Amino acid sequence: MNKLLKVNMKLMMRRLDVRVCAALGIILAIFEAAVSKHTDTLDWYGMFEMLIMFAFTLSAVGGLFISRDYSLNTIRNKLTVGHKRTSVYLANQIAESIFFCIPVMIYFITSVIADLILIGAKGAKPSDIIMNIAVALFAMIALSALTTFISMTVKNSAGGVLPLITFYPMLMLAAMAQELELKESTLNLINSIPIPQLTILFEPDKDAAMHILSSIAITVVFTFAGTALFRRSDLK
Repeated sequence: MNKLLKVNMKLMMRRLDVRVCAALGIILAIFEAAVSKHTDTLDWYGMFEMLIMFAFTLSAVGGLFISRDYSLNTIRNKLTVGHKRTSVYLANQIAESIFFCIPVMIYFITSVIADLILIGAKGAKPSDIIMNIAVALFAMIALSALTTFISMTVKNSAGGVLPLITFYPMLMLAAMAQELELKESTLNLINSIPIPQLTILFEPDKDAAMHILSSIAITVVFTFAGTALFRRSDLK
């Protein structure tokens, strides 16, 4: 699997859209800080406002990366030379997780620097901010697992579009949860889903540990489910 992962990472680094996503982390962080400063709404939790748009962008690019394996028949070539299906799937999943997390980490680093320059450490509580960042990163890993699962299941170019279509209902659910007066148990269930988690990070996350655990659970479930389906799928 190490060889597969190295190949995936090399292919990712060569793609222009992947490099654009890394640069986008810097651009979005500076843009968000500048706009918030101009509108006098800049605080340390404003850095989490761009994450939803970033998640949609990463899912599209990540889905296209995997669908390219099918359009170029690279998947079958990997199996022909002796790689196990489990290794192929896990290598794609790990590569997707790295791809989702690195641009987001670049975004957070740039956001912290911008906030320190523009507003200093005023209003910053490091423990809360670090915990929110951890929640966001684990949510991104869960979204990468969903992206891999969908893209590896549809096996064609639609793999770059279907993750977006899947994530939109999550965003609508998050918006509805904020507008409707729902029971606490219902809110907790909704907020266990990755996209809604990103919408509650505009202030300190009071249930950060639970949200991290739910993201880990989603990642594990979809990784096992995706691996099982891929091992039984017909690639003809």
